[in-house]
Amino acid sequence: MGYLVVRELGSEHQIPLAEEEVSIGRSRQNRIKLLTEQASRRHCRVLKMPTGRYKIEDTNSSNGTYINGLRVDAKELAEGDQVSIGQATITYHEGEPGRAVPGVPEGGTAPIPIQDRNVQILLNTIINAANLEDPDTFLRTAIDNITEIANAERGILFMKQTSPPAQGPGAQQAPTGDLYVRVARDDRRKDITELVGMSRSIPQQVFETRKAIYLLDTEQEKESVQSQSVSIYHLRTVMCAPMRVGEKLLGVLYVDSHAKTREYTGTDLALFEAVTNYLALTIENVRAAQDLKRREEEKRKSLEAENQMLRAALERRRHVIGNSAPMKAVYETIRKVAPTDATVLILGESGTGKEVMAHVLHDLSPRSQQPFVVIDCAAIPETLLESELFGYDRGAFTGATAPKPGKFELAQGGTLFLDEIGELPLSLQVKLLRAIEARTVTRVGGTEPIKIDARIVTATNRNLDEAVAQNKFRQDLYFRLKVVSLKLPPLRERGDDIFLLADFLLQDANSNNSRTVKGLSEEAKHAIQAHKWDGNIRELKHRIEQAVILTNNEYVSTEDLNLSGQTGMFRSLEIARDIFEKGYIDKALAKNSYNVTHTAKAIGISRQHLQNLIKKHGITKYTDTGE
Repeated sequence: MGYLVVRELGSEHQIPLAEEEVSIGRSRQNRIKLLTEQASRRHCRVLKMPTGRYKIEDTNSSNGTYINGLRVDAKELAEGDQVSIGQATITYHEGEPGRAVPGVPEGGTAPIPIQDRNVQILLNTIINAANLEDPDTFLRTAIDNITEIANAERGILFMKQTSPPAQGPGAQQAPTGDLYVRVARDDRRKDITELVGMSRSIPQQVFETRKAIYLLDTEQEKESVQSQSVSIYHLRTVMCAPMRVGEKLLGVLYVDSHAKTREYTGTDLALFEAVTNYLALTIENVRAAQDLKRREEEKRKSLEAENQMLRAALERRRHVIGNSAPMKAVYETIRKVAPTDATVLILGESGTGKEVMAHVLHDLSPRSQQPFVVIDCAAIPETLLESELFGYDRGAFTGATAPKPGKFELAQGGTLFLDEIGELPLSLQVKLLRAIEARTVTRVGGTEPIKIDARIVTATNRNLDEAVAQNKFRQDLYFRLKVVSLKLPPLRERGDDIFLLADFLLQDANSNNSRTVKGLSEEAKHAIQAHKWDGNIRELKHRIEQAVILTNNEYVSTEDLNLSGQTGMFRSLEIARDIFEKGYIDKALAKNSYNVTHTAKAIGISRQHLQNLIKKHGITKYTDTGE
């Protein structure tokens, strides 16, 4: 009978080989469950042979099974054979299991040998990675530590070339896909600036085969690797392992020495490969973090540039104001569609600012330096609309004494805005569709097609779906025009945006008419919020401009806006109550000579309550003696 001594993370267990098969790996289903990350879920197994002896078989593990430092697929076990799997070692012994390990309680765990030299070096490497700020400094320190653990003369990190690397000490350029020297260090913790006397074929072989090579005495084992440089340079110790993260191969780690200082144990070799894989994972994490940071920075700069362009475009159209959710959705759509050449259909009630938004789309587009041409399809008689759109040649009709370009030609390179597109006669809808599809127009009375390059933006306050259903608007043209549709919300659905607009329009009216009106009264604000505004921003602009011109007050009143006494003007009981409350308090204060204490007594509330109402409604004329 035989048994295994399993050592991992300072603990040691004796496992008798009582079964025909003993499985080893990270899965809980294994007879021997390992913790090391380098172990596969089902890494290897120990089988009892008919002769009564035991053999070990690798079960297609990711990192391989090593017996006495050499990677094997299968091997008959002999007394003292040491199996290395990551940071775990498993030693085979013949006979019955012995007594418990001295100093270790039965079933207990031995303390981790923190004072062990190699463990301290490994811990130092891990701590440095956890506090990683400068990748180059970390890599140099890690290679120094690995070189010290291996008692090697130099350590070299070869990386797979993906793009031209930053030039640094020991770094060498290589074609994409080949290996280049990322870090090269000697046993004095110095950079190696010129690499000589080393094997180049071993790193390449490890890279291509993805299998580690350990040559503990190359004079005896040089048959196992095809490298003439091993003999030429009299190398005695070479270790090289692939740096892998899953199936991704980043490079290889290589150490060598001309002196044979000592024989390595399986733990030394497993430690070297474990640190190599740890380095690979750290480098990949750094790369991923840098890539994420770069992508986020690029996205941030792109969004900043787009937002800056949007702000600039909105500033040029200063009365495009609003922070409500519907307007934010409009801004987001504009930001996305403006840089493209997509045809846009702007929908919205009369007075919502459709032409202004068409200007913003143009200002934000690559065509912003080219013409912005407008044609109102509802304002031009049907008999003249075709020649306005497409132009005419000399002699096309009576009075056509010279050729005239149409709006399509005038908009070359820029944007053509067709307002009130829903009013376009059916006879012209066919010609417009043909012009958009073919990107050519033919002048009235002409025969030669003219190529056009203009972005088409249209607008309407009509319901085109209903017009299509009633055969008043061509469905094919409708679909061609609304590649992207932009719906502008009516003023009544924009919440507090109306106050921002009103303040802006009032100041604009002051400036244009040399007036100094200070603002809107509280009653006027309530009335503005309660009004339906069927004419939207256009109606608001006209009412405020009229009020600013005609008022004799410092603040515009509801009478100035012609909003007082309208039936159904209140949208809610709360607004009506506020208006009544403010008027009532104003009158009460006036009746009591604006004395707060006397007024509070007269209307039956406390002085503090009255002060709160005065503050709420912005009443400024009163006297508070604090009586």
